[in-house]
Amino acid sequence: MPFASHSISGPVYLIGYALAFSLSLFLTLMLIQLSEGALFFRNFFKRAEALTGKDVNPFGGIAVIFSFVSVLWILYGLNILEKDNLILFLAISTGVSMMMMLGLLDDIFHLPPKFKFAIQTGIAFVMYASGFQIERIGDLIELNHFSVLLTLLWIVGITNAINLIDGIDGLASGAVFLACLTLAFVYLLREIPEASFLAVTLGGSILGFSWFNFPPAKIILGDTGSLPLGFLVSLITLLPLNQGYTDEIYYLIPIITLLLPIMDTSFAFFRRIFKGVSPFAKDAEHFHHRLVKLGFGPTKAILVLFGICIFFDLTALVPVYNINLIPQFVPKYFLFCGIAVLGLVLLLRQMELKRSKGLSKK
Repeated sequence: MPFASHSISGPVYLIGYALAFSLSLFLTLMLIQLSEGALFFRNFFKRAEALTGKDVNPFGGIAVIFSFVSVLWILYGLNILEKDNLILFLAISTGVSMMMMLGLLDDIFHLPPKFKFAIQTGIAFVMYASGFQIERIGDLIELNHFSVLLTLLWIVGITNAINLIDGIDGLASGAVFLACLTLAFVYLLREIPEASFLAVTLGGSILGFSWFNFPPAKIILGDTGSLPLGFLVSLITLLPLNQGYTDEIYYLIPIITLLLPIMDTSFAFFRRIFKGVSPFAKDAEHFHHRLVKLGFGPTKAILVLFGICIFFDLTALVPVYNINLIPQFVPKYFLFCGIAVLGLVLLLRQMELKRSKGLSKK
């Protein structure tokens, strides 16, 4: 069933953004204070920090997700957002709450990867049943039975892609914030109010938290935050499809915007397969890990990767302004990106070899 679509005025976007930012900032400060406050909370957070291996509060995602969901219901309750959005908001709130709880349990108990994957797939199926579906590619290709498979792959894939790039302070939150900016702009331009409002509000929630998340971080997302963040982005990109927007750009823009985490996750998956280990196994060979090992340091590594994200976000706007460019743009663009990424991987490998030789001589 398609979700309702209504126009949203400019001031409502500003209210949503400002409220999400302020609430996230306040809740993040509260979480930081709790981890340094009463003995009960200090002991609880210390145990969690020991599990994550970082001497910093690992539950920052609570502030981001709670502020985002709260803004939806506050504005809905005040009749600022249309009552027809009830089903949409219920679906999003239910799904993201389940995903946040999964992340919270993982941060505390270190759940087995296959168990997490199974639960994520179950949550994704609930979202599919709620109406977040990829039913066709453009106006020509009907997916039929493959609709479920492709939808689950997108939701679970993006959820884990954001989770996997959350290896250094500020990277996952910053990458999602940049993606939200791009998606909000595109959906505003194409007059898709609900999707653009969700992207703007999520951007505000992330920015309020990010103030304390960049190196040296006072608080981190943890799986409590990175899993539901990726989950929310996947749902925001599926919403236009549910509402009948089936032009090619609504499939293309999300892929280009999220290309860095998609590529990093794809490389990790196949790298582990070729090594004969489980694709669910952890390693320290993601792009950000390799940059840090090469001596870039967390801040410089983040700036390099943000630069790549911004490049993808800006190039994602090209087909928005001229949809007729898509047949020419897509093959050349992805060929260029493939060659560029392959070149980057080879360059990193060469730099790693030189560094290891230099260290062995010492």
